This record gives sequence, C-alpha cells and structure tokens, in this order.
Amino acid sequence: MSTTTVVPTELWLFTTAFPYGSGESYLEQELPVLAERFRRVVVVPLNERGLLRALPPNVDVLHWPTDPGRPASVGSMLRRPGLFLQLLRGARGPGPRPMPWRDAFSLARQVLARVDVLRARLLADRAPDDVLLYAYWMFDQAAMVAAMHALDARWRAVARVHGFDLYPERSPWGHFPFRAFTLQHLQRIFTSSAAGLKVMQQRHPELAGRFFLARLGTTDHGAGPWEPAPALRVVSCSNLIPLKRVDLLIEALRLTTTAVEWTHYGGGPEQERLRALSATLPPHVQCQWKGAVANREVLKHYRTQPVDLFVHLSSTEGGVPVALQEAASFGIPLLAADVGGVGEIVGPATGILLPSEPSATQVATELDRFRQGPFATSEARLQVREQWSASYQGPANFGHFCDLLLGA
Repeated sequence: MSTTTVVPTELWLFTTAFPYGSGESYLEQELPVLAERFRRVVVVPLNERGLLRALPPNVDVLHWPTDPGRPASVGSMLRRPGLFLQLLRGARGPGPRPMPWRDAFSLARQVLARVDVLRARLLADRAPDDVLLYAYWMFDQAAMVAAMHALDARWRAVARVHGFDLYPERSPWGHFPFRAFTLQHLQRIFTSSAAGLKVMQQRHPELAGRFFLARLGTTDHGAGPWEPAPALRVVSCSNLIPLKRVDLLIEALRLTTTAVEWTHYGGGPEQERLRALSATLPPHVQCQWKGAVANREVLKHYRTQPVDLFVHLSSTEGGVPVALQEAASFGIPLLAADVGGVGEIVGPATGILLPSEPSATQVATELDRFRQGPFATSEARLQVREQWSASYQGPANFGHFCDLLLGA
C-alpha cells in the first residue's frame, strides 16, 4: 500500500458500460455521492451501448481512444516482460481447469494494452497521488488498475466484488483470471454483503485486512400505495437468465389456488422460453412481461401501483440484491431464497426467507397463504420500510463507502 498521505481529489471509475444503456443501475445511486466527495469523477466504460444517462456536472465520461479489445503490441510486451508474464500466469490461473494458453495469452495482451493507453494517453498528465483508480467489477478492469499499481506504487487502486466475480466455481475454468495478481496489487476490495466479506476473508485469510464491507443502498421515495385486493399482486425484477430461476416462480404460480397478478421487469436470453411457459398458466394467474426497462420505470410502478409481494428466487447472489432493497424501501414485503447476502435483508421483519433450493410447492404455499399472513397489513409494511431504512439508505451507505475510499 502506498505510504502517501495525500488525499486524492479525482476518482476514475472503470465500468462495463455505465453510464450507457440501462445496466449497472446500482451506480445511479452511488455516483451522486461520489461526485459530492471528489472534485472530479471520470467514468471510463469499456462499451458504449445505449443512451447516455444524466450525470452530475463534475462527472466526465472518457472514451477509450482505441479498441479496448485490442491486444498489446510485441514491443509493449518486450518493454514490460515481468508484468506481461505476471498477467499471463494470472490469466491462465491455477486449478484443474486452467485457461488454455492461447486464450490466456490473448486476455493478458488485452489488459496490457489498456494499461498502455491509461499510462500514455488517459492518465498521462495526472499526478498519481491525486487520483484513485476504482474498478467496479473484480475482473479484467480490476486487473488493469492493479497493473497500474504494479508499475508504479503511487497509483492507488481499489475494486468492488459483487456476485459473478465472487464465486470462482461460476467461472468456466473454476477460477477467476488474474485473481491472485489483482489481490496482490489492490489496496482495498469492497464487498456489498457480510456474506461476501466472509467468503473473501475465508478464501484469502492472508489478505483479510484488505477486505471491507461497503453495502449498496437505494433512495427513499416514500411508501408505496397499498390496500387489500381480491388478487395477490406480485412483482419480480431480474435478468431472464437461468440462475435467476424465473421458471421456478412460473411453476409455483401454476400450483397456486389463489388469484395472482404477476408483473416481471427484466429481459434476457430466456425471455422467449419463459414467456411461452407462462402462457400455459391457469386462468387465475395473470402475467405482465415488462421487459428490460430503465430503473426509473420499476420505481414508478412501486410508487404508483399497489404491490403485495416482491419475489426473488435467484440460485446465487454475492451481495444483498438491490432489487430487494428497492422493493423494501417502498414497504413491499419480500419472499426470497436464502442465498448469498439475501438473508441480510429478508427476515422476520421484512418477509419470508425460503431455503436456498426451494421447491415450486414451497413457493406456491407461501403465495397462497400470504394474504392471510402477518405481512398483509399496513403496519407490517411500515416495519419493512423501517428495516430497510436502518441498513440500506443509499446516501448513508455510499457516504461510508467514500470514507473508506478516501482512506485507501
């Protein structure tokens, strides 16, 4: 870790696509707080797909002056052979399924090329002591900022770790490329749940002091409207990919006996299959597929339409899902599978925590009896909001995160 005591005034944030498109929506809550605490924030997305979202006035977006997938030249590899070999070994990784040499060679060259661009063009006129490099994901962007520190320890580099980048078993190789190299050269790594913090500390006990809990959070838009109704009004919000187990919810709805009005927000590769599956549900279950929309559309629904229950059946999570936080902020009770950090927000005061591998019958049972249960009251919904407010207020959590950043 750098021994300098200079407090950085600029934060450079490396994302996948944010602020373009509708992904990485968590940053919509975090960025305004970062902009308050740093003189300047520079966002550097790898991809620029979709519309540009509104940004605070002291936030700039920089474009990669070259293709971010371009590999480093032979000359660059020869100028920094030690770094390139570290990246190559880091990409290939340990374990029974190392990445093929050809793929590792290509990935290492990509990261080195981005480092070249950062050093020679984007950060060429910046004093290292005045800049903090922040990778939003613990993957190749984190390897890139870690490499900046490896070349010059005056560069301070940090990263967040969320879900897909937390569990190596989710990688096709059974390990994360560059993970050991990245951990060696990042000053701080932030998890968004206590469960994620425990995973990192247990897997890397020798580096336990570099891991910090920095929860995400959401904005308080007030309580959502609610009154009892003949049908159970259910909302879910997720990408339509296998690990979100939306098909499990559909099968549970098929087993229900109560009238249900189900609305789903989110799109993805399973969209066609899941819509076809939902078309065979019995008449007492009505479905609305809203597709991939801007986060503000989901919040508008919570703010203007009564919702009885929010359902989240993901098979794996690293943090405390923001979708659960947002629903709870409006006082909407939660029904979720106990994976990752889900149990940190779903409990006796906020809803129903299912086993990590619930059956469709278990989910259907909870749906059928929900309106006769303890959460179908205005008082219970106030309690849900209170629990959210105590732990997941965005400004407070991101302010704490900034305190940790400025101490990096």
